[in-house]
Amino acid sequence: RMIFSNWAGKTSVRTQQHRLDDKGALFDMKNDPGQTKNIAVNEPEVAKKLSDAVAQWRKEVIPKKSDDRPIPVGFTQMPRTPLPARDGTASGKIKRSANAPNCSYFVNWNSKEDRINWDIEVNKQGTYAVEILYACPLKDAGATIEISFNESKLITKVLQGWDPPLITDQDVIARPAAESIMKDFKILEAGKIKLSKGKGNLVLRALEIPGKEVMQVRAINLHMISE
Repeated sequence: RMIFSNWAGKTSVRTQQHRLDDKGALFDMKNDPGQTKNIAVNEPEVAKKLSDAVAQWRKEVIPKKSDDRPIPVGFTQMPRTPLPARDGTASGKIKRSANAPNCSYFVNWNSKEDRINWDIEVNKQGTYAVEILYACPLKDAGATIEISFNESKLITKVLQGWDPPLITDQDVIARPAAESIMKDFKILEAGKIKLSKGKGNLVLRALEIPGKEVMQVRAINLHMISE
């Protein structure tokens, strides 16, 4: 059998005897486990067989285009849908807490022109409770924000500041600069909003900003409470 490995666009394949790396170099893993000698020239048939297998695997497995499917929301079996910052997009001066989207949160939200968006598709029309996982310096509390989806809008305020320290004592080795250092976010119960069935952007924006920033956003939770 063949075992394929793919990362960052680089694909290799391994059999019981050989390994073909992403550059086309062939190694005898039984006699040369350290992969010090490229034997592709000596065994061209094996190299071609594995190269063809990689090409076929990539054709079948690697997507032809980016996956732009919306996030599904509103199923009776799963009434609660988390919308993490990882899956959202931001406009204006809003940035992620680190370059890697996973386990990140949105920061630098300080303009009424800024937006945070989640591309969603509502399966069932109904009333949804909205929670925002946030942090905000105490001196900056008080911003008025709007959550909207198509024609529906919900307006609420960030009344309480919440500025926890970064959690720095959980890593065994130093965390790469591209990965976020997390903190304990607080839940802001924003209220209820009626969502119509269909696709659209769930948009978060600020209407009033009394301090230097609105808040930092880790995620939004949507909970279907009635149909």
